Amino acid sequence: MGKNEAKTILWPSSNNILIRFIWLYVGQGSSAIVLIKNGDAYKSLLVDINLDSENGGINVPALMSDLVGGNNLDVFVNTHPHDDHLRGLVDLSDKLAINEIWHSGHKPGKKYDDAYNDLKKVIEKIKKAGGSVVILKGSKEEMLIGEGKYYVLSPAEYVIDDVKEEDADARDRRIHEQCAVLKFGTNQTWGMIPGDADRDAFEKHITEYHRERLNSVVLTASHHGSRDFFHYDEEDTPYLEALNEIDPKYVTISAPKSEESKHDHPHEDAVKLYAEKVGKDNVHHTGQKRYCYIFDIFQDGTHSNIQNDNGELAKAYPINGGGDGGQMKMAFTKRNEKTTIITGNRYA
Repeated sequence: MGKNEAKTILWPSSNNILIRFIWLYVGQGSSAIVLIKNGDAYKSLLVDINLDSENGGINVPALMSDLVGGNNLDVFVNTHPHDDHLRGLVDLSDKLAINEIWHSGHKPGKKYDDAYNDLKKVIEKIKKAGGSVVILKGSKEEMLIGEGKYYVLSPAEYVIDDVKEEDADARDRRIHEQCAVLKFGTNQTWGMIPGDADRDAFEKHITEYHRERLNSVVLTASHHGSRDFFHYDEEDTPYLEALNEIDPKYVTISAPKSEESKHDHPHEDAVKLYAEKVGKDNVHHTGQKRYCYIFDIFQDGTHSNIQNDNGELAKAYPINGGGDGGQMKMAFTKRNEKTTIITGNRYA
């Protein structure tokens, strides 16, 4: 039996780790794992999923099957029903049981029927199995999950109701305005995952209402590093209030190289604005070297620096590789002995 690379690289090996964030390289799309301490175990959450063989993205269902072993995935979170945040969900649900689905409640137009129908199919499967389905709604309430905490900052209920009354074209245009935005952490240290929430979402709804709850040590760049977090068009003055209130130390970007992306993600002007805030070395772009990134919050509220997997997971879990990640017939037989595997022990 081959080595379980996902478990070796990603699973916390120290009880000192309260929450572990993992940003997977999935090409043109997003997928992040959040592991939250729950007694002697960890609750597992997968925020969005994407499969992108063209850009060498990770086979997320195979990786998650290895990572949680014979256990269920506790929660799948969909920030919004776009293909690059849902592609592979049916495969995931065939690979392992999912206890809960959290989603934004957005109903897109026919343009996004495939992704939305996959989401509905899995929702019905989970309901039949006795699982839970939660429509996320922004709130000031701090909630508990395992031994950690979380906030749902968006979408506000009035945004859900407002967008729901629009026609299909308007709903499609406003899907990022209704995107789920979540924070996980402790009183001292938080990580924010905003999906594709755009300038409208933050400027019109989130920043003012949640100002005192925005601060986060690590921020996932919205919309794969798109400029629409800052701009309506390239020529207008960038909107920086949300970024300044979040005030991150680190930014992660989930996207291929811009020349590989059909949307030119990440946009150079957006990356520059993030770098001006946190420093160039603290902007971590999964597509630059096909790396996955790992960030830990410890029991005392302190945190690690962001680490990487040295590209090992993209090699171990190719979409067209067949089989289950750690058991694939792969180039691990000639692994470079100098390759470093990141484990919890390295920085716990």
